[in-house]
Amino acid sequence: MKLEGNVSLVTGGGRGIGHAISLALAREGSHVVVNYVSDLESVQNTVNEIKEMGRNAIPLKANVAKADEVDAMIQKALGEMGRIDILVNNAGIRSQIGPAIEHSVDEWDRVVGVHLRGTYLCCRRVGQEMVNQRFGRIVNLASLAGMGGTAFRSDYGPAKAGIINLTKTLAVEWARYNVRVNSVAPGIVETDLIKGAVGTGAKTATNIEKAIKRTPMRRSALPEEVASVVLFLVSDDSSFVTGVNIPIDGGWTADIVGY
Repeated sequence: MKLEGNVSLVTGGGRGIGHAISLALAREGSHVVVNYVSDLESVQNTVNEIKEMGRNAIPLKANVAKADEVDAMIQKALGEMGRIDILVNNAGIRSQIGPAIEHSVDEWDRVVGVHLRGTYLCCRRVGQEMVNQRFGRIVNLASLAGMGGTAFRSDYGPAKAGIINLTKTLAVEWARYNVRVNSVAPGIVETDLIKGAVGTGAKTATNIEKAIKRTPMRRSALPEEVASVVLFLVSDDSSFVTGVNIPIDGGWTADIVGY
């Protein structure tokens, strides 16, 4: 087990990609703090699955966009687990889709607040502990939308682009303390939202289906395929890797013409 004895914190760890990441870390021996903001049932199911593997797991509620809630969550995690070795910033919310000039400023603040501010707040607070203990592994969830311009996503795309830059900045700053910071950029991932939308004929479903056709591998990723890359980045298999952003996109970024 590559992570035996480690303690991980996964934000938004109860559902979808976060659920897959939480289980992948636990299978490799890590104890897991599973963050959530509203869906207690899902996070409790995740915690129970981890405990069935023989690992310790606790659910902690916090809105990652709020500094006081992040600080309280980290203090509780440290009190329960003693340390945090791995941080995966996965928490996110759905964004508004439409022309930038029609977007609500309040909604823009909300989306950027959870994705970018939330990632920063968790990195900043957990990073203090990692720097002090001279060990840490952080993986931030970015997106293909943060790697180029995406029409009608003027909140989500810039937030994810900011996460990629924040990742590189912290990687350079904390490398001397044996703290590695990387990010992954998934394309379309087969979550419950995607599976429920495809085939309905709705606008969202049509956009998803177009994106899948635009992907050279002609399918969406499984959450477990994202989790496996995260696992690589937090394990010693990537011991000389820091400050990188890895697309998990089925060849999307390699195809400049949309084959």
